[in-house]
Amino acid sequence: MLTAEIDLAGERMVMSPYRALYWPRMRWLLLCDAHLGKAAHFRKAGLPLPDVHDDLLLDRLSWLIREYGAERLVVLGDLFHSAYNSSWDLFSLWLERVPCEVHLVLGNHDVLADRRYLEAGLKLHDEVLLEGPFALTHEPRTISGHYTLAGHLHPGVHLEGLGRQHLRLPCFWFGAERGVLPAFGTATGLHVVEPAALDRCFAVTERSVIDVSGTQGARRTQRGRTP
Repeated sequence: MLTAEIDLAGERMVMSPYRALYWPRMRWLLLCDAHLGKAAHFRKAGLPLPDVHDDLLLDRLSWLIREYGAERLVVLGDLFHSAYNSSWDLFSLWLERVPCEVHLVLGNHDVLADRRYLEAGLKLHDEVLLEGPFALTHEPRTISGHYTLAGHLHPGVHLEGLGRQHLRLPCFWFGAERGVLPAFGTATGLHVVEPAALDRCFAVTERSVIDVSGTQGARRTQRGRTP
């Protein structure tokens, strides 16, 4: 599995193909938009979706925490997809075995009663978590004096190759003042973004993180936008 590194606000950060960002100095693991419980949510509405998504995500989370020796997991919003369902119980059991603190910066999908999060052992942050040079939020925003790391957009990049091949992949997207992480969830869809000329953009495959900054293969669809 091939990771990639980037310097953000003077800090070395490591990008994983599992769509998470590791901060080595603090030993923090950052991710966003897991959308646990999504399949169960749609099954309640009569759509028979398989429930393999949550098992996969929790296995990946366990591996990441072990691999990096993370002392804190910080979820930048949209941990759980919607209202309470049976998937929350599965996640609560997983939390009992986690060897690190788990923090949640609340996102627009995090609509459970606070007691659910607190009883499970999560530490909550309403809008922003400030640490060192970083402001950790759910929706991308500018916070004076800090470099913002956020989620919410589910950013992706459209790559074009020789022979008219087209490929859409999730990506890490870093601008001058803020960066956006790819959705950790595997059933969340993509929002194709347009990196500005000086932005850094890293496409994510199942096995590697690839620097596609400034490549002609990254098709631009939202002119003038930066994260």
